[in-house]
Amino acid sequence: MAAFNILVSSLRTGYRRAFRQEEDARSREVVSVLKQVPVFANLSRRVLRELAEAVHNRTYRRDEILYYEGDPGLGLYIIRRGCVRLLTEDEDGSVHELRQLGESEIFGELSLFGDLRRNATAQALTETHVLGFFRPDLHALTKRDPQAAAAVTAALAQYLAARQVELMRLMAARENKIAAATLVHGAIVRSDIIGIPLF
Repeated sequence: MAAFNILVSSLRTGYRRAFRQEEDARSREVVSVLKQVPVFANLSRRVLRELAEAVHNRTYRRDEILYYEGDPGLGLYIIRRGCVRLLTEDEDGSVHELRQLGESEIFGELSLFGDLRRNATAQALTETHVLGFFRPDLHALTKRDPQAAAAVTAALAQYLAARQVELMRLMAARENKIAAATLVHGAIVRSDIIGIPLF
């Protein structure tokens, strides 16, 4: 009986060690992917490891839809491999390509912060591998490691702020500074009125 217990204990230890090595290899691989994403490039290795534990691997076939315009959004996607295009449909039903995204790019990030509808359709152009990071994952990370969650949120906030500054610059170049500022500040007031629920 003692020999049997020793055998079972050895098997358990070996299984745990093999599982931990497999988990560590996955975590290292995902951390290296996250490090290539400009939004997350300056995060510490510890924060990247925590984020790596929170994300989900997804694979989409060529031409497969990740989500449709108007769908409820749950979070963001990071392209590991492949290509995604963002599409929108106008009033007469014509579909227009807004942009193509490649490796290390993110999309869908606004819905990580609130109950927002998708503002475009995302379609895989090739077989595409993505990492998904969703609101429930952010909530779980916040409970597990508030400092890591704060660092991830701050990195995304900095990215969104830079994007808004660039949007204002482009709008000012197209129209004028006053028209651009009026549109942006009008949108801010409107979102306050609507009361978009966050988290």
